[in-house]
Amino acid sequence: MGVEVDIIQDVETLLENLNGYELLSYAICNEECGAEIYGWLAERVEGLLADEFRHLAKERRKHAEEMKRLFERTYPGRKPLEFNAPPLDTLPVCGEMMKAEDVEKGLALALLSESIGRDVYRKFQRMSTGKTAELFGRLAEIKEDSYKRLLGLYERVVGLESNNF
Repeated sequence: MGVEVDIIQDVETLLENLNGYELLSYAICNEECGAEIYGWLAERVEGLLADEFRHLAKERRKHAEEMKRLFERTYPGRKPLEFNAPPLDTLPVCGEMMKAEDVEKGLALALLSESIGRDVYRKFQRMSTGKTAELFGRLAEIKEDSYKRLLGLYERVVGLESNNF
Protein backbone atom coordinates (compact mmCIF):
# COMPACT_ATOMS: atom_id res chain seq x y z
CA MET A 1 0.00 0.00 0.00
CA GLY A 2 1.62 3.26 -1.13
CA VAL A 3 0.46 5.77 1.49
CA GLU A 4 1.95 9.20 0.81
CA VAL A 5 3.73 9.79 4.13
CA ASP A 6 5.61 12.86 2.84
CA ILE A 7 2.29 14.67 2.32
CA ILE A 8 1.23 13.92 5.90
CA GLN A 9 4.53 15.22 7.29
CA ASP A 10 4.40 18.40 5.18
CA VAL A 11 0.84 19.22 6.24
CA GLU A 12 1.58 18.42 9.90
CA THR A 13 4.50 20.86 9.77
CA LEU A 14 2.17 23.51 8.35
CA LEU A 15 -0.46 22.86 11.04
CA GLU A 16 1.95 23.17 13.95
CA ASN A 17 2.32 26.88 13.20
CA LEU A 18 -1.40 27.72 12.96
CA ASN A 19 -3.44 29.68 15.49
CA GLY A 20 -7.02 28.68 16.44
CA TYR A 21 -8.62 30.73 13.65
CA GLU A 22 -6.36 29.17 11.04
CA LEU A 23 -6.64 25.67 12.50
CA LEU A 24 -10.44 25.70 12.47
CA SER A 25 -10.36 27.11 8.92
CA TYR A 26 -8.13 24.24 7.82
CA ALA A 27 -10.39 21.70 9.54
CA ILE A 28 -13.42 23.04 7.64
CA CYS A 29 -11.51 22.72 4.35
CA ASN A 30 -10.33 19.25 5.42
CA GLU A 31 -13.89 18.00 5.96
CA GLU A 32 -15.31 19.60 2.81
CA CYS A 33 -12.51 18.21 0.65
CA GLY A 34 -12.81 14.80 2.32
CA ALA A 35 -16.56 14.78 1.55
CA GLU A 36 -15.81 15.54 -2.10
CA ILE A 37 -13.21 12.77 -2.29
CA TYR A 38 -15.50 10.16 -0.71
CA GLY A 39 -18.38 11.25 -2.96
CA TRP A 40 -16.15 11.00 -6.00
CA LEU A 41 -14.93 7.56 -4.92
CA ALA A 42 -18.53 6.37 -4.35
CA GLU A 43 -19.26 7.07 -8.03
CA ARG A 44 -16.36 4.86 -9.13
CA VAL A 45 -17.09 1.71 -7.17
CA GLU A 46 -20.17 -0.45 -6.64
CA GLY A 47 -22.13 -2.16 -3.94
CA LEU A 48 -21.15 -2.14 -0.32
CA LEU A 49 -18.06 0.01 -0.83
CA ALA A 50 -20.01 2.67 -2.75
CA ASP A 51 -22.59 2.75 0.05
CA GLU A 52 -19.86 3.15 2.65
CA PHE A 53 -18.13 5.94 0.74
CA ARG A 54 -21.47 7.77 0.36
CA HIS A 55 -22.03 7.44 4.10
CA LEU A 56 -18.55 8.79 4.86
CA ALA A 57 -19.13 11.73 2.47
CA LYS A 58 -22.39 12.57 4.25
CA GLU A 59 -20.66 12.43 7.64
CA ARG A 60 -17.92 14.74 6.39
CA ARG A 61 -20.48 17.30 5.22
CA LYS A 62 -22.15 17.20 8.66
CA HIS A 63 -18.79 17.75 10.36
CA ALA A 64 -18.00 20.71 8.10
CA GLU A 65 -21.35 22.32 8.91
CA GLU A 66 -20.81 21.86 12.64
CA MET A 67 -17.36 23.43 12.34
CA LYS A 68 -18.77 26.35 10.36
CA ARG A 69 -21.32 27.03 13.10
CA LEU A 70 -18.56 26.98 15.72
CA PHE A 71 -16.44 29.22 13.53
CA GLU A 72 -19.28 31.77 13.22
CA ARG A 73 -19.76 31.79 17.01
CA THR A 74 -16.04 31.98 17.74
CA TYR A 75 -15.05 34.46 15.02
CA PRO A 76 -18.18 36.55 14.31
CA GLY A 77 -18.02 38.58 11.13
CA ARG A 78 -14.96 36.72 9.83
CA LYS A 79 -14.75 34.17 7.07
CA PRO A 80 -12.71 30.95 7.26
CA LEU A 81 -9.46 30.99 5.36
CA GLU A 82 -9.24 28.93 2.18
CA PHE A 83 -6.45 26.36 2.34
CA ASN A 84 -4.78 24.72 -0.59
CA ALA A 85 -3.62 21.81 1.55
CA PRO A 86 -4.72 18.21 1.26
CA PRO A 87 -7.01 16.55 3.80
CA LEU A 88 -4.62 14.68 6.05
CA ASP A 89 -6.80 11.63 6.46
CA THR A 90 -8.20 11.07 2.97
CA LEU A 91 -5.62 12.23 0.45
CA PRO A 92 -2.76 9.94 1.48
CA VAL A 93 -4.90 6.88 0.68
CA CYS A 94 -7.05 8.32 -2.11
CA GLY A 95 -4.83 7.07 -4.92
CA GLU A 96 -4.92 3.57 -3.50
CA MET A 97 -8.70 3.77 -2.99
CA MET A 98 -9.15 4.61 -6.67
CA LYS A 99 -7.29 1.43 -7.57
CA ALA A 100 -9.06 -0.80 -5.05
CA GLU A 101 -10.32 -3.78 -6.95
CA ASP A 102 -12.30 -5.35 -4.15
CA VAL A 103 -14.39 -4.37 -1.16
CA GLU A 104 -11.84 -5.78 1.28
CA LYS A 105 -9.03 -3.53 0.08
CA GLY A 106 -11.34 -0.50 -0.18
CA LEU A 107 -12.54 -0.99 3.38
CA ALA A 108 -8.97 -1.50 4.62
CA LEU A 109 -8.02 1.85 3.10
CA ALA A 110 -11.10 3.54 4.58
CA LEU A 111 -10.05 2.10 7.96
CA LEU A 112 -6.61 3.64 7.55
CA SER A 113 -8.15 6.95 6.55
CA GLU A 114 -10.43 7.03 9.60
CA SER A 115 -7.57 6.15 11.96
CA ILE A 116 -5.44 8.95 10.48
CA GLY A 117 -8.42 11.30 10.86
CA ARG A 118 -8.85 10.31 14.50
CA ASP A 119 -5.18 11.01 15.19
CA VAL A 120 -5.30 14.34 13.32
CA TYR A 121 -8.29 15.53 15.36
CA ARG A 122 -6.62 14.45 18.59
CA LYS A 123 -3.63 16.54 17.56
CA PHE A 124 -5.92 19.48 16.72
CA GLN A 125 -7.54 19.07 20.14
CA ARG A 126 -4.14 19.39 21.83
CA MET A 127 -3.30 22.44 19.71
CA SER A 128 -6.48 24.36 20.55
CA THR A 129 -8.51 25.50 23.54
CA GLY A 130 -12.10 25.92 24.68
CA LYS A 131 -15.01 25.06 22.40
CA THR A 132 -12.67 24.42 19.48
CA ALA A 133 -10.74 21.81 21.48
CA GLU A 134 -14.04 20.25 22.56
CA LEU A 135 -15.21 20.04 18.94
CA PHE A 136 -11.97 18.41 17.82
CA GLY A 137 -12.22 15.93 20.69
CA ARG A 138 -15.77 15.07 19.64
CA LEU A 139 -14.66 14.66 16.02
CA ALA A 140 -11.83 12.34 17.13
CA GLU A 141 -14.45 10.23 18.93
CA ILE A 142 -16.66 10.21 15.81
CA LYS A 143 -13.68 9.05 13.74
CA GLU A 144 -13.04 6.30 16.31
CA ASP A 145 -16.69 5.24 16.09
CA SER A 146 -16.50 5.25 12.28
CA TYR A 147 -13.35 3.17 12.48
CA LYS A 148 -15.07 0.60 14.73
CA ARG A 149 -18.11 0.45 12.43
CA LEU A 150 -15.86 -0.02 9.39
CA LEU A 151 -13.85 -2.66 11.23
CA GLY A 152 -17.02 -4.64 11.94
CA LEU A 153 -18.02 -4.35 8.29
CA TYR A 154 -14.52 -5.35 7.19
CA GLU A 155 -14.56 -8.40 9.47
CA ARG A 156 -17.95 -9.45 8.07
CA VAL A 157 -16.70 -9.03 4.47
CA VAL A 158 -13.52 -10.99 5.16
CA GLY A 159 -15.55 -13.67 6.95
CA LEU A 160 -17.94 -13.91 4.00
CA GLU A 161 -15.05 -14.23 1.54
CA SER A 162 -13.30 -16.92 3.57
CA ASN A 163 -16.57 -18.91 3.82
CA ASN A 164 -16.79 -18.98 0.02
CA PHE A 165 -13.68 -21.18 -0.27
